[in-house]
Amino acid sequence: MSEPENIIEFYGDGSRPFPRPIPAVQDVPAWLKQMPTEAKDARGNAIDTVKKCPPFLEAVTGGYLIPIVADVTFEMTAAGLKTYCEIPIIEGHPPEQLHQTPAAGLPIVKFVNPWIIKTPPGYSCLFVQPLNRFDLPFHILSGVVETDTYYREVHFPSVCLMKAGDTFVLKRGTPIVQIYPIKREAWRSVYAKTELAEREAVEQVFNSTTAYYRQKNWKRKDYR
Repeated sequence: MSEPENIIEFYGDGSRPFPRPIPAVQDVPAWLKQMPTEAKDARGNAIDTVKKCPPFLEAVTGGYLIPIVADVTFEMTAAGLKTYCEIPIIEGHPPEQLHQTPAAGLPIVKFVNPWIIKTPPGYSCLFVQPLNRFDLPFHILSGVVETDTYYREVHFPSVCLMKAGDTFVLKRGTPIVQIYPIKREAWRSVYAKTELAEREAVEQVFNSTTAYYRQKNWKRKDYR
């Protein structure tokens, strides 16, 4: 008997042809596609790049991405952050909410999300900055939302990392948020002594191949 299919649903009002949320595997960054699998270190020795690292790649390609729905120009002036967009998808956000945090004093913008997200009973969504992507001068405030019961748009406050004099154009369709559906379960932590024999056996096999993790540990996940 096949496993029951989990479905994440995205609801929009249909008034505009906004770019839709997509599985992250459908939007792999161009720099990652172009990256070689090997590079030279300072001594000229060949080393693997992150393109051969399953945990790194899975973080990039897992879950779903929400794209910005229109072009937005950001300009950091002496008077503060200015934004220009043809539709109202950028809002201000009270900076006092980050009082006494490391981000205190930095400008915050809120990306307006037009999509209501719904998951099966017992599943929430983790909203994070698109993982292992380094090209945006914004840092989304991560959050977990009970999307199985919260039938309402989730918007995304973000700390702006631009400096005075910077200008940045966020193009329509650029991913701004990554979503991971997560099952709500109870967990308990325990601590124990490392099994040295088992650890040594793994180490020997690990050192015998360059693809140990992918061959022995990694399990394919499916996001469509």
